[in-house]
Amino acid sequence: MAKMGRKPIDGVVRETVVSFKVSEEESKRIERLAKSLEVPKTVLMRNLLLDALDDAEILDKIGALKIAKGIKKTSEFIKEYTKIKSETNNLKKEKKVIPNDD
Repeated sequence: MAKMGRKPIDGVVRETVVSFKVSEEESKRIERLAKSLEVPKTVLMRNLLLDALDDAEILDKIGALKIAKGIKKTSEFIKEYTKIKSETNNLKKEKKVIPNDD
């Protein structure tokens, strides 16, 4: 029995299904753009995903993703440090803690 469906335009046979959920608003945005471009939503989503994947792979090859991850971790550390420092200062003001030597 022959397989159903269209022949691939670019010669790549696509057999694996990837699915994910989006919000109602995101779905509407996808629908509007697909309609505006006059392409099926699946084609739009595949193209957007594969373009973003290409970009991410390039960024990964040059080390930019690892740098971004390090920046994120550093930012989280600074936020936590600032929070702890602020709480410590508040306790000092309430004279519940002996001042440290910073």
